[in-house]
Amino acid sequence: MKAKTIKAVIAKKMAEWWKSIDDEPTRKLAEENTIVTGGCIASMLLRETVSDFDVYLRTKEAAASLANYYVKK
Repeated sequence: MKAKTIKAVIAKKMAEWWKSIDDEPTRKLAEENTIVTGGCIASMLLRETVSDFDVYLRTKEAAASLANYYVKK
């Protein structure tokens, strides 16, 4: 898979996730602070099945906001 296609796949997957967050401030923090890394990129480059997407957050604020959001859910 080409880099442009990989970016599009990741962008679509993240947009689906962000859309599922119904708290606007938390969604905005997630959108602004998400970093996708890990095996999904290698899997797509090798045309293998992606088993998961490793998501990291840039700030403690974003991580805490998401953690609190999902605990309340």
